[in-house]
Amino acid sequence: MVFTYAMLYQAWRDTVAVNSTEPNRARYKYYLEENLYSLAERLENGTFEPSPMRLKTIYYPKLRTAQVPSLEDKIVQHAICDNCFYDAATKPLIKETSACVRGRGNLYASWILKEQMHRYYRKHGKMPYFLKCDIHHYFASIPHDRVYMLLDRYVEDEEVKNIMRKFIGMTDIGLPLGLQQSQLLANLYLSEMDHRIKEVLRAEFYGRYMDDFYIMHHDPDYLRSCLAYIDGYVQSIGLTLNPKTEIHRGNMDYLGFNYHLTDTGKVIQRLVKSKRNTKRRQLKKMLRDLAENKITAEEFAASYLGWRAHALQGDCYALVAAWDDWLRGELKKIGYHMIATKGRIWIHATGNHNAGCRDERMGG
Repeated sequence: MVFTYAMLYQAWRDTVAVNSTEPNRARYKYYLEENLYSLAERLENGTFEPSPMRLKTIYYPKLRTAQVPSLEDKIVQHAICDNCFYDAATKPLIKETSACVRGRGNLYASWILKEQMHRYYRKHGKMPYFLKCDIHHYFASIPHDRVYMLLDRYVEDEEVKNIMRKFIGMTDIGLPLGLQQSQLLANLYLSEMDHRIKEVLRAEFYGRYMDDFYIMHHDPDYLRSCLAYIDGYVQSIGLTLNPKTEIHRGNMDYLGFNYHLTDTGKVIQRLVKSKRNTKRRQLKKMLRDLAENKITAEEFAASYLGWRAHALQGDCYALVAAWDDWLRGELKKIGYHMIATKGRIWIHATGNHNAGCRDERMGG
């Protein structure tokens, strides 16, 4: 693979926001041409080495530690994945597999599940059983030897393969969570399992989002046999199922929502209660931070707008309206006024607030 300046420049554009003012990005941009030509030379002659990744604690939606690559490593990741690895990594995936595939995000995964639930009801006319599975500590558990086998199978370019190996080797076991190639490799790693479930187990109603997957069926005994088969296969590739894996009747939690099929065949999609409680705690903390000028009204609006858009993907209109009213009251107490419309939120300081009157708008 030839790492041209044009390729790396496009990777830079894809990595950095146009109006970014972060100091390290501003410094890199100031000498952008020299930096990219130097990077291209190191990639071509094999002297490029990834930088140690920075650890970052993420509190929402659950507590975990992410590994953040350097700016230059992000550029390299975009150059490799966008120009070489993406097509190879996504071509083997079945249509029921979501995540890290263009056009197949959360909305697509939700649509697949709801379409299957409607189709199941038309076929059987009753509530289904769900086998709901996920992998225990997925990214941190993937063995390197099997990942290298994937590279040998799906990556023909030796230069690209060697660079990807260097990134994989940054951890003793597992894949670094913050790398673009890790997302693609992790999704590809379970592709054979997808095919076995569809072709060996003959599961008609199946879906997967990264390591979160399910099988829907009318017979719980069939699902128990599926669980035994999947558990054996997962162990054979160096992984283990989450101990919480179990069979449910009528409803299932998936991607932050609970999906329930009613007696009349209607699919109800509601936010999982634990996710609601976590977000409410986060908003209360952000309200305190806003009152103490630790964050701006725009940052608060952006956070709430993101959650609001997510919640409105389901049947949560009453919940969103109630939270809008609750937040208006809480913001009024600290000197702010909020206006919420579909896809937009305005939060501005009232005359009683010592921060002055400054409009903050977050567009959808």
